[in-house]
Amino acid sequence: MPIAESELDRDFIVVDDQATVRQVRDRVAATGNDWTYVVVWLVDGQCAVLCLSEIVEALQKWRGEVPQPEVLDVTLRDVPGLLAPRAADVVEQAGMETRQAKQLARRAPGGRLVVLAGGQVVGVLVGRRVRKITFVDLDWLCEPAEPGTLTDLVPKRVSPSAQAEPEKRWINAEVQDHDPAEPLQMGKVYTLAFDVDTEARETALAAASFGYRFRPDEQLVTLTIQLESDDFEIYTEPQKLRVPRTGRSKGKARFDVEPKHEGAGVINALFLKEGNFVQLMTLKLRTGLPGQAGLVAAETLGRPMDAAFAIQPRDVNLTILNTGTGFQVIMSGAVGAMATLPITLLQLDQMIAQVRLELLRIVHLGVGSDRTRVYQVGIDVPPEVNQRALQRLAREGFRLYQRIFYGPAADAQANLLGDRLREMAQRDTLKIQVFSQQFTLPWGILYVADEYDPDHIDPEMFLGLKHIIEHIPLQPGMRVIDNTIDSRPGLDVSINVNADIDRQMGVSFVADQRRYWEKISQCGDVEVIERENGDEVTRALDDTSTSDQVLYFYCHAISRSLEEGGGPDASTLVLSGDQRVTLGDLNVFAPPKKTLPGAPLVFINACESAELSPLFYDGFVPYFMAKGARGVIGTECETPALFAAEWARRFFDQFLAGAPLGEIFLGLRREFYYGHGNLLGLLYALYVDGDTQVVPAIEL
Repeated sequence: MPIAESELDRDFIVVDDQATVRQVRDRVAATGNDWTYVVVWLVDGQCAVLCLSEIVEALQKWRGEVPQPEVLDVTLRDVPGLLAPRAADVVEQAGMETRQAKQLARRAPGGRLVVLAGGQVVGVLVGRRVRKITFVDLDWLCEPAEPGTLTDLVPKRVSPSAQAEPEKRWINAEVQDHDPAEPLQMGKVYTLAFDVDTEARETALAAASFGYRFRPDEQLVTLTIQLESDDFEIYTEPQKLRVPRTGRSKGKARFDVEPKHEGAGVINALFLKEGNFVQLMTLKLRTGLPGQAGLVAAETLGRPMDAAFAIQPRDVNLTILNTGTGFQVIMSGAVGAMATLPITLLQLDQMIAQVRLELLRIVHLGVGSDRTRVYQVGIDVPPEVNQRALQRLAREGFRLYQRIFYGPAADAQANLLGDRLREMAQRDTLKIQVFSQQFTLPWGILYVADEYDPDHIDPEMFLGLKHIIEHIPLQPGMRVIDNTIDSRPGLDVSINVNADIDRQMGVSFVADQRRYWEKISQCGDVEVIERENGDEVTRALDDTSTSDQVLYFYCHAISRSLEEGGGPDASTLVLSGDQRVTLGDLNVFAPPKKTLPGAPLVFINACESAELSPLFYDGFVPYFMAKGARGVIGTECETPALFAAEWARRFFDQFLAGAPLGEIFLGLRREFYYGHGNLLGLLYALYVDGDTQVVPAIEL
């Protein structure tokens, strides 16, 4: 079968390496397409394939050495570092199958393949994605008013730079009829209003950018704003704010508030779309004597507003904020509630450490005279062993739920929040979303029955066996605003393994996974990169050209509790040769500011010989997200190597086929439990949007 016509990009021009930058610029401009490829015939009969972005980047690095406009008359072969890195193989369309051609393209230095028919170029097969460029990025290459240049053509075409600049709008928060420079007064009710305007008003307490991206068929977006505070009485229920495609919002969302005490107080404004968290605006206001500043501080956390167009509805949203002395929990959705949990980070770490210890005991549960560790040696678990494990896990999950919402210091509001979440979880199947600051809880193992009865354990009362749960750290400037991983022209996957696992255990789990990925890579739609040691991993994470879209670890992982010292920085990934990569090392040698362009999904499959505390993911999740990752999949404690490998295989089978993460997780947990009597699927947790999926699906 010849290379399929549908795989070829036919937007190209053909030149030789003596063509000047000016000639290439004007020929591309004449096509009316700023994404036209430039196929360059070299003197040795080989080809290079360029796009405008790469020409511009090479010239920008070099332009200081050549005065303008002379730079436009430089030949392509004389631009340093331009042609050799973009070398491309040349093949006849009829002489190669599509799958083989795609593999060849992905492995070529420039990630492209030139396809001929009878010796003539008929298309470019693209194996790797490159950054697009718009005409506005080429302005410095264009002399003013020169006929035929890109600048001259911009108004005549439909392209991002040809369109009018998007209207800039802001969400303004202000206390009506009050000078923001003056403090509030006790005994007075104020109106706190939120609206969208084309300016950030001077009278506003805070103004956050409103960059919502409307779908073509969407003329109006409705946001729900919910206010919560321990320091102010909020007399108004959640309000709707309706914003059209352009201009100001249709009215304002107004709330009556009254300070409870003098001094600084905090109001949290939660923005949601269809129950899904979008953004949190925190206002710190002062109440007291005249002459003191009214606004103390303002902060916006969470997704940028332009992420809201892609999010899907949620049944329950829990936004959890660290107040320093406890955690404030804001419940949104069909039922609303707010409570402050009197739990410190150290107490939380200790509580979850106890649950983790019980999980480890189940993982290593020995039965029979030879103390066979059932969960270590197989996937199928005998009913009597499952019953024992179920009782123990339900007891710990029930106890943890009680300690969180009904502990000795918990007030009526905390009890009410616990009641409402329990009632909803017992009644319906939910999509539960958690955004939190340092509140890393094993939500899936929480047992929400009204009471713990060891003789009547209902598996459906575990949150993770009935509901889709996603847990995302709340931080400023979340980078990923969509929930799709683009697999065009191919999906970049790295597998980062500890190959010693096979030797240490006398098994072939790592080798089997390598064969699995080798088979997948043969489809031509997935590029697989393997790494074994810590240096390779660190270099890849430090390299801003690393294109991983899925970053998979099958290795050991270690963390320490707060009491043991080291904190999150001591969290460690252990790869082959006992090479250890700590979070502290990564922050130094692969710092977060060096972001990863592939926005990878990071899957840390921690198997055997591992210790995991809440601090492990409290450290690694924010680190990877700061580097541009879309989120992390992890385990609540060490996982048997056999189960970890089998879970990964079934997971990737579905994930590459385009299924959303949340549905995969719930389905796999239920498949392992109801099909194999194995509850270890509850060890896996999503620190990422549950709607994330590969688009288009990979055909294996």
